[in-house]
Amino acid sequence: MKTPAEPRRACTPSTRKATPWPGFYGLGLLLLLLIQGVAPQTGHASSDPLRFFQLTPIAPVTPAPPLVLSALDGVTHRLSDYQGQVVVINFWSSWCTPCRREMPSLEQAWQRLRPFGVTVLGVAMQDDPEVVGRFLRKSGVTFTILMDPDGKASQRWPFSGIPATFVLDRQGRIVYRAMGLREWDSDEIIDRLIELAETE
Repeated sequence: MKTPAEPRRACTPSTRKATPWPGFYGLGLLLLLLIQGVAPQTGHASSDPLRFFQLTPIAPVTPAPPLVLSALDGVTHRLSDYQGQVVVINFWSSWCTPCRREMPSLEQAWQRLRPFGVTVLGVAMQDDPEVVGRFLRKSGVTFTILMDPDGKASQRWPFSGIPATFVLDRQGRIVYRAMGLREWDSDEIIDRLIELAETE
């Protein structure tokens, strides 16, 4: 089966000015999206209406890069501490609009997945701890957020823009990835993650 194209990365540290579409082409695409009932979303290049529920399998599966970072409370977390659990790692920043939009669905997913032994971790890249803390309090996000202020730890992971999310199996291997915004609390994604947690 052909793997669906992934959405374009939403945010990069170096912001580039987008080139506007030619008038008729842009209008035509907008009308097509409206006819199909798919509203255009920031950070998504694909016109596939199922893009919000897509996780791309990684084949062959590869060991996840090491990750040792401190949370907002100063406690150091090591990815190796979560060996034996399915882990969802989301790379984001508070200055990234699609990242902020994605956070509530990650929180809802976390609440639904906790009973199945699935952990959700956020890695705030090139961000200010005070700004991140205010955002978390306002948005009600409760899963663990790790700080990567200079972005160096995140550079070991295979992505070039955020939000970027990776799903690790119980052996600490990357089995799925999602480049761009997703509806993490959708039944499609939740069922797939529960299946991963229960079959290992």
